[in-house]
Amino acid sequence: MKIVQISTNTLPVPPEDYGGTQRDIHYLTEELVRRGHEVILFAKKGSKTNATRTYEYPTDDPDQQLDFIIKRIPSNVDIIHDHYGIVAKTNPPIPTLHNSHSKKAKGSQIPVFVSKKIRDKNKKGYFVHNGIRLSDYTFRTKKKGYLLFLGRIMKEKGVHLAIEVAQKTGKELIIAGTINKPAYQEYFDSEVKPHLNDKIRFIGPVGGTKKINLISRASCVLFTSTWNEPFGLVLIESLACGTPVLGFKAGAVPEVLKGLPQLLCNSTDDMVRKVKYRNKFPTARVCRSYVKKRFSDKVMADNFLKLYKKVITNKEYKIIRQSVWNTRKNMILKRS
Repeated sequence: MKIVQISTNTLPVPPEDYGGTQRDIHYLTEELVRRGHEVILFAKKGSKTNATRTYEYPTDDPDQQLDFIIKRIPSNVDIIHDHYGIVAKTNPPIPTLHNSHSKKAKGSQIPVFVSKKIRDKNKKGYFVHNGIRLSDYTFRTKKKGYLLFLGRIMKEKGVHLAIEVAQKTGKELIIAGTINKPAYQEYFDSEVKPHLNDKIRFIGPVGGTKKINLISRASCVLFTSTWNEPFGLVLIESLACGTPVLGFKAGAVPEVLKGLPQLLCNSTDDMVRKVKYRNKFPTARVCRSYVKKRFSDKVMADNFLKLYKKVITNKEYKIIRQSVWNTRKNMILKRS
């Protein structure tokens, strides 16, 4: 198949540190190419993949990016996989999926979400779970004694709840994450900073090897998010390293941890009990195997290829003659 992948212009593919969407695009692109498919990638400058052809956005303006895509996209493409949204909303004359990595995908014919939970909430489209390349995640059976929180430092992510768990269990806690908004800084100053000491440490944002080392050596990762998580990439990253991860029953967490129900928690006190009696945790090898069977890059590619073929074979995508795409294309042709 000839497949176009549309990335955002926020981070290159793959990202150096954080960037779940771009990492998903990278894993999917690499796996599709490995299987013999032709992949054309539109992405931010600095992207480095094995895509058949990569076009880097020459501007930060979405309208100009769209025109750039229209001018360069081949005419014989089988399907467009839009992770950005700017293409799907214009209804190009090529079957197009809009892969939402958050909660919404308004204005697109065929939205694809990262969990069944979010798909059901939107009452439209499909879902394909995120996938990761296991070889990128160091597997360790021997752990150190610390707990780990990894994520944005904001109230909805429940950093204060992770601190409560650490205090009640007497365990060391390492907090790693970003503070990139004034509201996040206020939350950090009032709810996190007062509790920092020799046993509860904040180390700021981490990525790459440092992040993987932290996860793989932790005795347990605390996923204390209380909001409607679309997926929760940290969950499968932790399990891939052989590290158990405890999470509340919010958003898509129960869906992601469905096969490991002993890791789901009803409350902070429930999480405290499970940390204390960790002998009931799945083994490191069981955690790793769980990701391999359900959330690997290969499983993700399998599911997307099935969806591509379904949409094309069943002609689920409607070709609209008077579309925004065709109007813009005609304008571009007139200018040239």
